[in-house]
Amino acid sequence: MAQDVESETPPQAEPAETYVPQDIRAVQTIKHEGMFLLCDRYGDIAERSPAALGLYFHDTRFLSRWELRIDGQRPLYLHSAADRNYSMLIETTLPREEVDDQGRRKTQNLQVSRQRRLGAGMHETIRLLNHGSVDRNIELEIGFGADFLDVFEVRGVVRDVRGKLRDPDVVGSKATLSYDGRDGVVRSTRVTFDPAPSELDGTRALWRLTVPAKSSVTLNVAALPGVGDLVIPDVGQEQLERDYASWRKRCTRFRLSNTQLQRYLDRAILDLRMMQTTSADGLPAIDAGVPWFSTLFGRDSLLTAYQALLVNPELAKGTLAKLAQLQGETVDDWRDEEPGKILHEVRIGELAAVGDIPHTPYYGSIDATPLWLVVLGYVWNWTGDRDFVESMWPHAVRALEWIEKYGDADGDGYVEYKRRSGGGLDNQGWKDSFDGILHEDGSIAEAPIALAEVQGYVYDAKRRIARLARALGHEDIAGQLEHEAKLLKERYNTDFWMNDLNTYAVGLDGNKNQIRSVTSNPGHGLWSGIVDDAKAMRLARRLLAPDMLCGWGVRTLSALNPGYDPIGYHTGTVWPHDNSIIAHGLMLYGFADESNRVINELALAGAFFDYRYPELFCGYAREDVPVPVEYPVACRPQAWATGAPLLMMRSYAGMTADAPNKTLSIVRPSLPAWLERAEVIGIKVGGARVDLAFVQTGGATAVQVTRKDGDLDIVVRY
Repeated sequence: MAQDVESETPPQAEPAETYVPQDIRAVQTIKHEGMFLLCDRYGDIAERSPAALGLYFHDTRFLSRWELRIDGQRPLYLHSAADRNYSMLIETTLPREEVDDQGRRKTQNLQVSRQRRLGAGMHETIRLLNHGSVDRNIELEIGFGADFLDVFEVRGVVRDVRGKLRDPDVVGSKATLSYDGRDGVVRSTRVTFDPAPSELDGTRALWRLTVPAKSSVTLNVAALPGVGDLVIPDVGQEQLERDYASWRKRCTRFRLSNTQLQRYLDRAILDLRMMQTTSADGLPAIDAGVPWFSTLFGRDSLLTAYQALLVNPELAKGTLAKLAQLQGETVDDWRDEEPGKILHEVRIGELAAVGDIPHTPYYGSIDATPLWLVVLGYVWNWTGDRDFVESMWPHAVRALEWIEKYGDADGDGYVEYKRRSGGGLDNQGWKDSFDGILHEDGSIAEAPIALAEVQGYVYDAKRRIARLARALGHEDIAGQLEHEAKLLKERYNTDFWMNDLNTYAVGLDGNKNQIRSVTSNPGHGLWSGIVDDAKAMRLARRLLAPDMLCGWGVRTLSALNPGYDPIGYHTGTVWPHDNSIIAHGLMLYGFADESNRVINELALAGAFFDYRYPELFCGYAREDVPVPVEYPVACRPQAWATGAPLLMMRSYAGMTADAPNKTLSIVRPSLPAWLERAEVIGIKVGGARVDLAFVQTGGATAVQVTRKDGDLDIVVRY
């Protein structure tokens, strides 16, 4: 006999303690400007969660608990999504078994929909829809709290003295939680409820409700941060939608035959908008990543701006200008600051304000300054905006002076770093963990360290600023920079090259000895162009050897090194941005097959990440672990991981812009076998716009200009 569906045991609501995320891999994330929210898939924020759940603004957690319960139970999870980046939808249900007049059991569902957006704070609409045939009497409770921890405390920093939490202030249908910071700033979270709860105190709101049969009840709640006298403007859902629609229209669009890559690129464009924060002066710049790095960085923001040039070169302008505003002015050991230096990271929370951390800003980045110059050169190439580059020229001169006087403090011709700040970073390249730079025996290299990729950035900076200098009429500076770049390349290819290992040393240590570990760092030299042509193929083969290329991408450190750890932050993991730069460099040197091999592995890994690359993932060999394994505390979204598929697309196309000469070059385009057609629509070069179609047949890629508006020559070389 067939089983009567109505007699089945209905699904049950879950115990309150069920499903608390243990790390940030399992969270839902939304962000708008400088505010972001992390919650679990139910929409809840569990107190003292190890996954850093909370509502954050100005480097402070303004909501550390937000949990919804109905009749003491957590509703049954159905679905949640944060695809719009600034809002999320959570669908749950509270089933209840009813017995009709004839003794038959039937499940009656109370649908619980939570629509949430960011604006002046977190705004949430809770809609209770009774699908049953009888009224439902319920008690709905929201437990809330705010610990006002600085984001560095959430990350694990322990401090001896904190400010003072005030007693909650409850008036009518509002509760205000406040904290007197040691910096003299009062931080508060105002929690509002409409309609007014049946009961309200400083930790919970309780409604006793009747939800009529086949009808609904709606609650509107909000948690609104306050920082001193700062007024946080609200932005409605419709305005957010218009803002994102406007952003998409200003960006290059893609139409691809491969659905997965299409969705990655579409998501990346939306995430680029999500990762922007506009300062009080109206300049938009790129934040590095949620949750740990949701602020302006030097290196991360600049590399992302470079990756996104094909999509929107204007984004790079805001990032360059904002970093220029904060360029180093003086020698300050606590902040590792020097005149002309570009910052590593800037923070505006309590710990920074009272001087417990040096991030006001902190300048401990050896590569941000040359990268700023490199990106400025590329912005000139893509936009031809003379007014902009002239406004940046004084900052460029100061950055060059920093390279000569402070970056190369001992005058040996190489830029190197050594920490001076007691609260700063030991390693100051992109692999900035304490064990990020290892010798071939696995021991930690001692500073001062001259990194391989940094010398490439300096080389490229001098070449590109030389071209810019010439365009602006500074012939003497241009000639000097070109001469210095030539000498640097010659010396680098002698001093860093390891002939027996077919690659470059990751750096030179404090004794000027090669740090002879095999790493991904020299791959960045292909992008910068510092690698000798005669050595380039040997380097390419070394990067693609099995101890480096794991099946999901190029590892940060060779699996043959004693310090290798596939779960080590910089000692064996795979970073999407790192791989995108390596693949891009391989293509620039004409190694299309090798470039596509790296991209193919990264694309294969991408099939497992729901169309958004994490900051990094573990470096297990694919033959040993048949799926890419996420790193436990990787940011997602992370700006330069967001930029990775955008740079991958540019690598396929072989695009090089020269807006001052009104030219777009396409050199050796090479779509992978799994991508038959790619349309790139609305590419902006200077004042022109162009649409291109790439078609791959039998391993050969052809390109067609389908539309062109403006004065622009398209040069194709196969």
